[in-house]
Amino acid sequence: MMKSSPLRLLTRCSGVHLPLDAKIPSRIFGRHKCSCLTLENTFKCYDLETGPTMDVELSREDALAMYTKMLEVRRMETVAGNLYKQRQIRGFCHLYTGQEAVAVGMKQCLRQCDSVITAYRCHAWTYLMGVSMHEIMAELLGVRTGCSRGKGGSMHMYTENFYGGNGIVGAQVPVGTGVALAHSYRNDNAVCVVLYGDGAANQGQVFESFNMAKLWCLPCIFVCENNHYGMGTHEKRASAMTEFYMRGQYIPGLWVDGNQVLAVRSATQFALDYALNQGPIVLEMSTYRYVGHSMSDPGTSYRSRKEVQAVREQRDPIISFRSQIIALCLADEEELKILEDKTKKQVDKECNKASADKEVDLHELHTDIYAKNVDGKIRGVSGFNLEHIKLAEVCFGKPKKTPASEIKEEPVVEKDAKKGKAEEGKAKEGKAEEGKAKEGKAKEGKAKKDSKDPNAVKDPKAAKEPKAVKDAGDNKGKPPASKAAKQPKAAAPPAQKPPTKAPPSPPKK
Repeated sequence: MMKSSPLRLLTRCSGVHLPLDAKIPSRIFGRHKCSCLTLENTFKCYDLETGPTMDVELSREDALAMYTKMLEVRRMETVAGNLYKQRQIRGFCHLYTGQEAVAVGMKQCLRQCDSVITAYRCHAWTYLMGVSMHEIMAELLGVRTGCSRGKGGSMHMYTENFYGGNGIVGAQVPVGTGVALAHSYRNDNAVCVVLYGDGAANQGQVFESFNMAKLWCLPCIFVCENNHYGMGTHEKRASAMTEFYMRGQYIPGLWVDGNQVLAVRSATQFALDYALNQGPIVLEMSTYRYVGHSMSDPGTSYRSRKEVQAVREQRDPIISFRSQIIALCLADEEELKILEDKTKKQVDKECNKASADKEVDLHELHTDIYAKNVDGKIRGVSGFNLEHIKLAEVCFGKPKKTPASEIKEEPVVEKDAKKGKAEEGKAKEGKAEEGKAKEGKAKEGKAKKDSKDPNAVKDPKAAKEPKAVKDAGDNKGKPPASKAAKQPKAAAPPAQKPPTKAPPSPPKK
C-alpha cells in the first residue's frame, strides 16, 4: 500500500473571524478566489529531464467544479450498485468507486479536440466526456433511452471523441494508438489518452502499441490506472516488475499519486504538452478501488476489510480534496455540505427517471450489425433469417424515393447569378487583354522586320497619309465594332498581267 501524500500549503486563509451573537455559530468570512500550494511525494520521473510543476494554483471555480464532478461520479456508481443488487441491472457492471480523482483530474486538462479510450470500468469517463447521467443509467438498465439504445450495457458506451468502453482486456490500447495515428495524420494538434489497468499491463498488444507509438512519434498518453488488483490478484503476484510507468522502456514515464486530484491535473498538463511536442509518454496513476472487480466480486476474499477501511480514512480522493478546499479558504464547511446534498438529489432524480423508460422492441435487436451492408442478410445466424435493418429506419422509417413528377428545378439564386456573371465578365476581360497583348507583339515584330528588309513594299496609301493623321489613328486604336461593321471592306486590287512583247513591225519596202 502506498504512503499518503501530504500537501504543504503555501497560502493560508486570511479570512477574519468576527465576533457573532452566541446563538449564531461562528464561521469564516471572506474567501479566496485563488490559492497556491506545493505538492509533495506525488511524482516519480523515468527518463525525463523535467517533471510536472510542484507549485499549483487552484481557483475557487475550479475547486468547486472538480469537487462536484467527483461527488456526481461517486453517487452515480453507488446508485448503479444498488440497482444491480435489486436485479434491475444485469450482466457485467464494473464500478469506479475510489478512483474518481484520476478521471476528474485528467479531464480538467483535456481539450475538446482530444480523444479518450478506456477499458470496461468506463462509467465515470463516459459521463465526463459528455454523455448525460440519464443516458448512462438507462444504458445500464438496458432501456431505449440509453446512449447505445440499451444494447451495449456497462462496457459499451460511446460519444464524440470517446471510443469506449472495451470488454476485452488490453484491446483498447492498440485501438487508441490508431486514434493517435489519425490525429498525427490529420495534424489537428490533438492527443489520444489510452487508459488500461494493471491487470492488462502484461499484454503483448500493449508493448506492440508502445513500439509503434514511439516509431511514429504519435501524440499518445498511455495511462495505467493501477488500483493494485487485477481482478482478485495483487500486482506483486502477477507482475515481475510493478513500476508500470517504466514499462515503456524507450518511452519516458511518470508515476502519479492518483488519489490526489491536483497531482493528476498537474501531471496531465505536463503529459499533454510532452505528447504534442515529443511523442508518447506513459503515466501510472496509483489509485484504489473500494469495491470488487465487478459486482459479482465481493472484494473481500483476497484483501481484508481493514485494508479497504484504512485507504478510505487516509487516502480517499474526495475527503482529502474537501480538506484542501477548506484549508485554502476556497469554500467553507457549510457551503460544501449544501453542495453535497444538492448533488445527491440531482443524481438520484436523473437515475430514477431512467428506471421508468422502456426496452427496445424485439425487431431492433439486430439493427446496425454492419456499418455497410453488402449481403442484405445477417450472416452466421443459424435457425433465423434476419434482414439487416438500420437504426435510422427504425426511428424515422425507410427513406422513400422522390417521384420524378415531384422533382422541381429550383431557380438560380440571384446572388449566385450575379456572381456568375461577374466571374464571366472578368474572364472575358482577361481574354481581351491577352488578345491585345498578343496583337501588339505581332505588330512590333512586323515593324522590326519591315525596317530591316530594304526591298519590302510599302503601302502607297500609308505613304501618302499625313503624319498627324497617322498618329491620331494610332492613339485611337481600333474603331468600335458598330463603326467597323458599317465601313465597306476595300476590294483587292486587280492582278496585273505581265507585260507582253509588242509584235514586230513589218519591214519597210
